[in-house]
Amino acid sequence: MSRPFRRAPRALIALTALALAASSLSACAAASDAEGGESSQTASDTYPLTVEHVYGETTITEKPERVVTLGWYSLDVVAALGEVPVGVEDFSWGNVDTYLPWFKDKVEELGGELPEVIQFTDAGEYDFEQILALAPDVILANHSGISETDYKRLTEIAPTVAFQKSAWASDREQLTLSVGSILDKEEEAQQLLDDADAAIAATAEAHPEFEGIVFTYGWFLGEGETALGLYLPRDPRVPLLEELGFVSSPDVDALESTTKEFYANVSLEELGDIESQFHIGWSNTPEDVSHTLADPLISRWAPITQNSYYFFEDQRLAWATTAPSVLSIPSTIDDLADALASAVPSTN
Repeated sequence: MSRPFRRAPRALIALTALALAASSLSACAAASDAEGGESSQTASDTYPLTVEHVYGETTITEKPERVVTLGWYSLDVVAALGEVPVGVEDFSWGNVDTYLPWFKDKVEELGGELPEVIQFTDAGEYDFEQILALAPDVILANHSGISETDYKRLTEIAPTVAFQKSAWASDREQLTLSVGSILDKEEEAQQLLDDADAAIAATAEAHPEFEGIVFTYGWFLGEGETALGLYLPRDPRVPLLEELGFVSSPDVDALESTTKEFYANVSLEELGDIESQFHIGWSNTPEDVSHTLADPLISRWAPITQNSYYFFEDQRLAWATTAPSVLSIPSTIDDLADALASAVPSTN
């Protein structure tokens, strides 16, 4: 698996890759809602809907029935809104097999058929022929890393919505309301957001020990690497932790303007300058964690020295923080908090 956390079969390539939409222009009140604006339109006059994103504008003329999602996040929102995509990416990684568990459970609850998994070519491109064969009415790549070339090829198949500004970065409220607008289910989307927010707030209240702890979130140190990747505030992982009471490291926040990526690579020689009381990471294997902690420079970093760190070895929870959606949050927030709480006491 390369990093940071991106596409799924390559989530392993990327999750480390590991590793947005809707402003309707003036003409589209529904999209304005997606950005938090006010709408004078009703559901009956939602379409045509024009969505603005990093590669321009996409107009959707009628309610989509066949949805393909690329990247992460959007599939959860589509399912949470009661629809089943016809194509999604593969999320296999560690103890996660093909589909994210909360997504699979929701599809089964809806009585739907699990969607086809989008494949990649040997050249690392989406299998555009496969996507074409799925005959989608819309392609949602709101949280993805699609290139402009990908976007142009996808728009030849169906109206395609790309990410808002930065690849693999999105805001839960904006993305959820955007997808809700596209599916003409904006009120339902708002309710889902309210429920997710309430679940997080209840969990935060149950874990006052998180309050005020300065944290960093990154990944493990690979063989031969001389820098540690840390997620920036634009990455959904960081705001989720903040909602639980943690405080993003100001030294990481300061790196936000230095890159277009959703993460920053901090050289190990400079890691000691990064303020952190609690470090969170993910790994493929326990050996990844051992190798990371054994590095002489990392071992001298404050949170490691103070035994105040947590590495996700449950890939389900790592996924849950990677794209915290209105579907994954109710399903995992308690397990996530319990996992972090098991390591936080050493900090306080």
